[in-house]
Formats: sequence, structure tokens, C-alpha cells
Amino acid sequence: MSNQNDLDDQLYILLASMKEYREAIADDNKRLEQFYNQVASGVLDKAEKSLENANKKHTGALNNSIQALNEATNRLNLKFIIIFASTFVAVMMVFILAIFLYVPSKDEINERRADMAVLKKYPLQIRESDGETLVRIMTKK
Repeated sequence: MSNQNDLDDQLYILLASMKEYREAIADDNKRLEQFYNQVASGVLDKAEKSLENANKKHTGALNNSIQALNEATNRLNLKFIIIFASTFVAVMMVFILAIFLYVPSKDEINERRADMAVLKKYPLQIRESDGETLVRIMTKK
């Protein structure tokens, strides 16, 4: 029986050590889980912070670019307005100058009409050919 008691004692010792190992493994699993959770949350926090910083930097750079583009657009708009206005004024001045140079005044038109009325009294044939005024004096035969 001593052999049986020794065997039972060994079994109890083995069961007790297995129970301790199970508890140790469960504790190790809990500690590993906590460690993994801490690592994961730390990595997530660091990644989130770095992404926020990068987002802020890029947003600032984009805002600066937008502001520079707006300023350039305003300058170009101002230049366009100035060029357009000066071109319009120049065209209008040329048009008004052309009117003064090529369109006769009312006094000159009246003078020409009076000259034509005087010339109609005489026996003349007046016509235009190739931009020249031709006058034929009719004589009595």
C-alpha cells in the first residue's frame, strides 16, 4: 500500500503543480493582454498625434497656397481691369479722332452745298471717277 500512497501523493503533487501552472499561465495571459493593449493604445495615440500634426502642417501649407493664389488672382484681375480700361480709352480716343478728321463739320457741309448750288447755275458736268472729281465745262456752240 505504500506504493499506492506514494502514487496518490505524487498524483496530488502533480495536480497541485498543474493547478499552479494553470494559474501562472492565466496570470501570464492576463499580463500579456494588458501589455498588448498598452502597446496598441500607445501606438494608436502616437499615430493619431503624428497624423494630427501632419494634418495641421498640410492644412497650414494649403491655406498659405490658397492665400498666395488669391493675392495673385487679385493682382491679375487688377492688371486686366487696367489693361482693358486703357485699351477702351485708347480705342475711344482713336474713334473720336477719326470722327473729327474724316467727318466734315456742319459749317463745311453747308459751305459745300452752297458751292454746289452756285456751280449748278453754270453749264457744268460734275462726276466722280476713281475717287477724283471730274468737271466738264459745257460751252455753247
